[in-house]
Amino acid sequence: MFRLRTPLSALALGLLVCATSSAHAEEPAPAAPPADAPPVIGNTADATNAAPPSTPVVVASPTSTPSASSVKVEGKNVDMKFGFLLQPQYQGATSPVNDVSGMSSNLYVRRARILMGGTLFGKIEYFFDTDFANLFLPAATGATAGLRATPGINIQDAFATYKAMDDQLKFDVGYMLPPMAHNAVQGAGSLFGWDYFAFTFQHNAPFAATATGSSVGRDVGVQARGLVLDGRLEYRAGLFQGVRSAATATESGGTNFFRATGRVQINLMDAETGFFYAGSYLGAKKVLSLGLSGDIQGEYKYFALDGFTDMPMGPGVLTAQINYAHWNGGTTIVLPEQGALMLEGGYTLDAGAVKVSPIVRVEHLFAALDQTRISVGAAVWPYGHNTNLKLFYTNAKTENAERAINQINLQAQVYFF
Repeated sequence: MFRLRTPLSALALGLLVCATSSAHAEEPAPAAPPADAPPVIGNTADATNAAPPSTPVVVASPTSTPSASSVKVEGKNVDMKFGFLLQPQYQGATSPVNDVSGMSSNLYVRRARILMGGTLFGKIEYFFDTDFANLFLPAATGATAGLRATPGINIQDAFATYKAMDDQLKFDVGYMLPPMAHNAVQGAGSLFGWDYFAFTFQHNAPFAATATGSSVGRDVGVQARGLVLDGRLEYRAGLFQGVRSAATATESGGTNFFRATGRVQINLMDAETGFFYAGSYLGAKKVLSLGLSGDIQGEYKYFALDGFTDMPMGPGVLTAQINYAHWNGGTTIVLPEQGALMLEGGYTLDAGAVKVSPIVRVEHLFAALDQTRISVGAAVWPYGHNTNLKLFYTNAKTENAERAINQINLQAQVYFF
């Protein structure tokens, strides 16, 4: 049975805002700033396969290690830059069935991407990347059970941006992430934890269903976005392909209206100026934001509330986010009514040679069968987002399951753009 506990999400969001606002009142002046479910063992679906930021994430702070940027080629009225993202990973997990013993172990590549972007005539930006997610991760069930996923080129993102009024008004067109919750628009190369929230992309399967598969969360469409009120307010609104109606004996297919998605974010401190948000700026920005998102098509409805903070505090950097999302597919898509509360928090300490972040994450899905995931881990940042190492333990319990799944993930990252 669906059990929606919205008072819990509202209370948690309020506590986050109060705590971060109080801490900000005592912090020193900032330094000048130099932008899915994680796969359970044997699952080849890239359930949170979002793209890296479309602009370099500079992670330098007064005591940080140097960062790398993209390889750039410039010509008359045009420039082009290239990047790369690699996330090799170990994953081990136990079975939720009492009679099944042992831990399954896999070595695979969570993401392997080639990125390309640039500008044209100073007014048009473009971004394109490829990916093959979960390379060599065996399938758990079905006709391909036990067979390892092997390369097949996949277009991850492909969109262009026209800057009509600098940061105040931009138009994006192409294949991109719709403007949903903060975690759903973060870049995979700049995450704080080892992956996205497990329940961020619950809507993905019915919208992304294709004959050959699809990268997660994306859709083809056009959107307007911008920063107004001196960067204090960000808006994003777009129309996307969504699902198309089937043809009948008396009506052509695809006559239904498009998917409409929008987001408003209040920036109480620094604005997040790129197309993609970062999961942490590691001290390069002072961010405290509140967001509201909506997504509708026919009888399908989604809304989300989120709060995000990432700012220097004391000897390190505090990073935390909270997201409550609600879905109801109606008769438009196959998605039973459900809600999810997701929280992540950590503190980045400068240990001299490298930065270290202890991180805690709590996620709960309110659905016909509730699910709870509790994760604890740490990230080591020798070169910020360019090179890091993350180790996490997760306890995942589904209502009525015989026992919880215990999962370990060790992920390395090499990234520049």
